[in-house]
Amino acid sequence: MKIHPFIAVLCGTLLLALTQGAQLNALAQDDQQHDHHQHADEQHQSAGDHICPMHPQVVGEQGDECPICGMDLVPRDTVDEHDEHDHDHGHHDHAHDEQDDLVDGMLGETAATQYVCPMHPQIVRDEPGRCPICGMNLVPRRDEGGAPTTVTIHPAVQQAMNLRTTEVQRGRLFRRISALGTIEVDQSALTHVHPRVDGWIGDLEPSSVGDSVSAGQRLFTLYAPELVNVQEEFLQALRAGNARLIEATRQRLEVLDVQSAVIDRIRQEEQVLTWVPWYAEREGYVTQLNIRPGMYVQPGLDMIEIADPARVWLLAEVAGGQIDWLENDQAVQIERNSRPGEQLRGRVDRIYPELAATTRTARARIVLDNPDGDLRVGDWASLFILAGPKNNILYVPTEAIVRTGTEERVIVQDDSQRFSVRVVHAGLESGRYTEILHGLGEGDRVVVSGQFLIDSEASMRAGHSRMTSHDHH
Repeated sequence: MKIHPFIAVLCGTLLLALTQGAQLNALAQDDQQHDHHQHADEQHQSAGDHICPMHPQVVGEQGDECPICGMDLVPRDTVDEHDEHDHDHGHHDHAHDEQDDLVDGMLGETAATQYVCPMHPQIVRDEPGRCPICGMNLVPRRDEGGAPTTVTIHPAVQQAMNLRTTEVQRGRLFRRISALGTIEVDQSALTHVHPRVDGWIGDLEPSSVGDSVSAGQRLFTLYAPELVNVQEEFLQALRAGNARLIEATRQRLEVLDVQSAVIDRIRQEEQVLTWVPWYAEREGYVTQLNIRPGMYVQPGLDMIEIADPARVWLLAEVAGGQIDWLENDQAVQIERNSRPGEQLRGRVDRIYPELAATTRTARARIVLDNPDGDLRVGDWASLFILAGPKNNILYVPTEAIVRTGTEERVIVQDDSQRFSVRVVHAGLESGRYTEILHGLGEGDRVVVSGQFLIDSEASMRAGHSRMTSHDHH
C-alpha cells in the first residue's frame, strides 16, 4: 500500500516536535534539580560555623552538642583545608569520595596485602577480585595478615575526645586465679553420735537443727538392757576387788561408747544407771538431729551431728586453663557476697585430686578461722588466688583492649596525629593489666581513653567500603 507524500511529511514533523519537547523537558528538570542542590548547600553552609569532629555533617553554633555522639561542636577552621577543597571539587564523582570528605581527614587509606570476602572470611586472596561463593568484591583484610588501618586525628579533635595514651611495658605480672567459692563446715571437726546397742531414748536436750550446744552439756539419755548388764558386772568386780575383771568390764563399757565421766560416776555411786547419759564433747551447733524422746534406736543410726563453728572451709571452684596454676599455700583474697567491700585473706590448704563431674572444675580448700561465728555456712564468696609471677612479658592496661567477640584490637599512636588499629593476642590478665602475646612491641604507645570511638569510626569506614564495593559490582 502506498503512503501519500503529504501524510509522510506530516508524520515526520510531528515526530520531530515530540522529540524536541522531551529534550527540553529533561533540560528543565536538570536545571531545577541543580538549583535545588545549590539552595540546600547554601542553607547547610549558613546553618552555623561549628561542626562535630566525628560527624561533620552535624552543623551548629558554639556550645551545641552533637546529637549522635554527644561531643562538643568545634570551629570549622580546625579541620584541614585540603579536605574541604577536595569535597568541593569531587562532590559528584563517587558516593564513597563524598563519605571520605565528611570525616574531615580523620581516616587515612587502608593498605593491605591480602583481600577477604565480607561474607565468607575463609576466602582470602593476594589480589583484588570476587568471592567464588557469593560473587561479592573482596575487600582489604583488617587483621595481622595485612597493614593496619591508619587514622589521622587533628590535635583539637584529640583534646575534645579527651584522648589519652600510655606506653607498652615489659615486666612482671602475677597470675590471678578468679574463682567463686562456698563456705562449708569444717568436716574434720564434725562430731557424730551413734548408738552401739539397742535401746530407747529418754530425755533429749537439743530440740532442733541449729541449736547451740556447749562442751559437757547433756545431749540425751539412753536405756539399753545390755548396758545395764555390763554395769552390774562392773560393780560386782569392784566389790570383789578383782583387778582383772574390773579392767575387763570397764573396757566393755568404753567399747559400748559409755563416756569416762559416766563410768567414774558409776564407780563412785556404786549403783547402776538405768538411763545412761551422753554429753557433748565440744562446743558447736546441731547440724543433724535424727532422734526424738522415746524413740527406739539401733546401732548404725546417726543420731546427732554437731559442727564446730570455730573454723570453716571455703571451697573454691577453679575452671579452665587456670587449674594448672594452683599450688598449696598460695595466698588468697576473699570477698563475701553478704559483705561487699570487706576483704578476707587466707591460703590454699588443699587441692582436691578430682575434677567436678558436671562443671569440670578443680576444687581448692581454704581454711578460715571463725572465732566470732561471723562466717556463715552457705555464703558465697568471690576470691582471687595469687599464683605466682610471670616474668619478662609485655603488658598494657586492660582498658586499652577492644574486644569484639572474634578478635582483640588496640589503637596504637604512630605519631602526634596518626593512629593505627592493630590486632593483638591477649594473654594473662592480672588486675588492671593484660599480657600481650603478639601484635605490640616494647615502647609502643596505645590509646587508653577514646579508643572505642576511633575503633568504631574505623569499623564504619570499613563497612562503607564494603558496601560501595558491592554496589559497584
